[in-house]
Amino acid sequence: MEFSQVIKSRTSVRKYLTKDIIESQLNYILECGHSAPSAGNLQPWEFIIIRDPIQKEKIIQTTYVGNKENSTTHQDWLLDAPVFVVVCANKERVIARYGENNMKRIIYLDCSACIENMLLASVDLNLGSCYISGFRVEELAKTLKMPAYLEPIGFIPIGYIDGKIVKRSKRPLSEVLHKEFYRE
Repeated sequence: MEFSQVIKSRTSVRKYLTKDIIESQLNYILECGHSAPSAGNLQPWEFIIIRDPIQKEKIIQTTYVGNKENSTTHQDWLLDAPVFVVVCANKERVIARYGENNMKRIIYLDCSACIENMLLASVDLNLGSCYISGFRVEELAKTLKMPAYLEPIGFIPIGYIDGKIVKRSKRPLSEVLHKEFYRE
């Protein structure tokens, strides 16, 4: 698939076939994520791969919908995806180079670039994915038995798309484009 088509085809997929993806597909996606740019080439990301249905259910229990962080409504649709990739940031690695004050900004920028590469790689393989950020950070970290120096940034369900994708429209570029300075 041509690069521009990959970018324009990317959408958040929330319905998956229960068919598993093969290891070489997952490795390609992870390698693309690992190729992302990062501040000082620190590559602060760590990946946790989840395939076990019981572990996936535990992860889903840490999720919420919208901005209702304490809601008992979870993103149950995730269970059909055969694999989750949880992207975590190694905070110590960033703090050692850039200090505590810059750490949050850097880990979110770097890991988001990594996640976007994986989302695009999934499209390139004709797979579906979705960027999940609606989860309780401490609860997910505990579920995954993460040490304190790691922070989960987001996770991606990956799988074969079940049904037709409805791509949401984007705001026109003209609404977000400013030249020389910001204009309302």
